[in-house]
Amino acid sequence: MKKFFSKENFFPSTLDKKQRIQSLVTSLVMIVLFVFSSFTFFNMLYSFADVLGSIVSGSPDVAIKDLLRALPLYLSFFMSLWALFLVHAFRKGKDDEYRLKSIFRKGIAVLSISGFNFLYILIMRLVGKYSSLVEGSPSSLYPLDALLYSVLFICIGVCAILYIKRFKEKLPYTVPVRPVACIEKRHTRFFYCFGLSLWTLIALFGLTGAGLTIFVYDFKHEYAFFGIAVIFIYLLSPIMLAFWEFYYSELKEEKKKEFLLPVSVTSMVVSAIFITLYFVALKTNLDAPSNAGFGMFPITFTATANYGTLVVVFTPAIVSIVAFIRAIVAKIKEQ
Repeated sequence: MKKFFSKENFFPSTLDKKQRIQSLVTSLVMIVLFVFSSFTFFNMLYSFADVLGSIVSGSPDVAIKDLLRALPLYLSFFMSLWALFLVHAFRKGKDDEYRLKSIFRKGIAVLSISGFNFLYILIMRLVGKYSSLVEGSPSSLYPLDALLYSVLFICIGVCAILYIKRFKEKLPYTVPVRPVACIEKRHTRFFYCFGLSLWTLIALFGLTGAGLTIFVYDFKHEYAFFGIAVIFIYLLSPIMLAFWEFYYSELKEEKKKEFLLPVSVTSMVVSAIFITLYFVALKTNLDAPSNAGFGMFPITFTATANYGTLVVVFTPAIVSIVAFIRAIVAKIKEQ
């Protein structure tokens, strides 16, 4: 166990004091932004479920009205998500030039989305679409909270751009090159980025589901086991994502090759245990999703077949299997 967690295995062991502080700060900020993104993702999907409900019930005009009114909720999610990618750009990059361009592009994205959201709310208020800046729905301070949220991310976008303008050629105290960011083949890089983004969305969905289960789920005696299983299975995706991001991605390149096989096997075993727990709980409580979780997102959002839940259940296992295959292929190539 000590072998796997020795400080000498990780990139931070090669950093100076200022670089270690930068690495720690960016990690903490990423965690905070991940939580923000999770809550705004929940708000967006919950609101979009109402829009879909209006369309299904034959009221497209109501759906369009609700969509326009709730647009700041959707944009709040994309602000949070792009800010998460922005901070991530400080940690990953093949060189300073790559990092500078990546940070600049993501800073522009954050500034553009948040600036548009800010103006959109003010215009909607001026033309009377919002009766007040504090209408009280869907949150008690909406749309004022979305307006203030936009101001926060406008500041983040501006700070990122000014930071890049100040350091046009070389970033100070950047962490060493992350080999995973040096994928030369464009199509390989595309699939890697697409897969990581999709996994991030599923992990956000999982964190939201776990939090909502704790506060909304009906933990009566006959449903307690299933409720606990749901919490664990939803938490698995964000925990697994954090593990691969903050543990495996931080390993030195030679240690990645050495540890990929045991780490992927361990990940598969943990995933198998959680999947088994979920389906055992489901088998003993077949009516739990529709009864104990009635009126709850994301169970209600996927009530007919629990598709959303199944995606969260199997994603960590799929990621673990892909990592295992990579490890086996690497071992074969070494022979």
